[in-house]
Amino acid sequence: MEVTNLSRVFRGDFALSRINLDVMPGEVHVIVGENGSGKSVIMKTITGLFAPDSGEVRLDGTPVRFSSLHEARAAGVIYQHQDLQLFDNMSVADNVCLESMGRTYSEMRSLMRCRDIFAELEVGLQPSALLGTLGYAEKQLVAVIKTLATPARVVILDEPSSAMSESEREVLFRIVRALRTRGTGVFYISHRLDEIREIGDRVSVIHRGHRAVTSPVHDVSRTSLVRLMTGRSHHHRYPRTEVVSGPVVLSVRHLRSDPVLSDISFDLHKGEIVGITGLMGSGRTRLAHCLIGEQPVQAGTVTIRGKATRITTPGEALAHGVVLVPEDRIHDALFSRFDLTSNVTISSLSRFRTRFGLDLPTIRDLVRDYAERLAINPGLPDDIVGEYSGGNQQKAIVARAFMNRGTIYLLDEPTRGVDVAAKVDIYNAMNDLVAKGASIILFSSEIDEILGMADRIMVLAKGRIAGEMSRSQATKEAILNLATDD
Repeated sequence: MEVTNLSRVFRGDFALSRINLDVMPGEVHVIVGENGSGKSVIMKTITGLFAPDSGEVRLDGTPVRFSSLHEARAAGVIYQHQDLQLFDNMSVADNVCLESMGRTYSEMRSLMRCRDIFAELEVGLQPSALLGTLGYAEKQLVAVIKTLATPARVVILDEPSSAMSESEREVLFRIVRALRTRGTGVFYISHRLDEIREIGDRVSVIHRGHRAVTSPVHDVSRTSLVRLMTGRSHHHRYPRTEVVSGPVVLSVRHLRSDPVLSDISFDLHKGEIVGITGLMGSGRTRLAHCLIGEQPVQAGTVTIRGKATRITTPGEALAHGVVLVPEDRIHDALFSRFDLTSNVTISSLSRFRTRFGLDLPTIRDLVRDYAERLAINPGLPDDIVGEYSGGNQQKAIVARAFMNRGTIYLLDEPTRGVDVAAKVDIYNAMNDLVAKGASIILFSSEIDEILGMADRIMVLAKGRIAGEMSRSQATKEAILNLATDD
């Protein structure tokens, strides 16, 4: 596929300007850039979600202009974007195979075909499982595997690994290598710069709607990529400030949530960031949702600020000062048709009630303040959040959580799909929270993030706490050993 001089002007001052990109058969072309730089917009314009103002797309030398994703898919161009487009009420096998099998579909054939694919790729998922029972990272794998079940000339993967742990990414890379071996050209959008050398052949940097550079992956350094992406270098990727922790604010003892978690016990202190990591299926997200009453708990106790507490709904959790930033922003947090003001304030409107209704001037001023603190771009109160990039949507959800003025924050993959500069904005906001006396549990599949931002680290494996260590004791090797210990 070859894209030549692709341009489109959008509302406001953003535009794609004369984008030139190509991908060869059997090549992985990595696309990087800041949130809002235009990476996903380029792919949506190529595949018919947006109409270009000018420019040309050629597929195997033939000019094409798609008017829908369906047209693109029929031509062998598959765009797997961040909204996974899977069906929770169907089996894993049917999500993978149903579309490609068409009239030849049968439940048995679907299961057999899916088992063959999983065996070849060493995927530890059950084809017969209901998709809705899987975690977000597992669903990401299913979405990418689906591209293998469909004959494709070009596959576009938009942040496919954003919620995955290291071992899960290994499975993802096996899938991408299988696509490469098949002769499929792959555009691979990522914020994880460490992936570029591992999986890519060439890398292009998109900056403010322009292509800044295209280079073989081994000819460009991480520092150069960051500077090209952001216009500045980021020497302090994890700006954790030192805070003296106080008394215990959350105590969990012998928590059990069948069939995933068993005998979970830990404490969280005032002003502390505790990092919880583990492999896919270890129970990270399940634990977060147990603590806010969204998953059943069969045994155990939860104590908040010295008082035994039974939380059965997210509303009760909020009343106790427990606030969750969920892993799956598209389905669990985002109101894409609403403006930024509504998305940021929807769970804290009671703060702004007066005798005469809502204090709208104060609300809008606070939204502008949070937009500035988190560098949400453009960050205007009336912006429709569905038109934002994935990273700016994520920062809007983080702003909503912080607006709640909680005392205990459960951040489940808070920097998923966020570029290196935006991550620092979120980390600095986390530092502000703990400096003001809040406490944070950081659930993350990114071990470097856990090592960089957590004061203490716990590793989950098969629904249990396999080990705990201080920040000074922790290493990536030690964490992986605990996470994979049988």
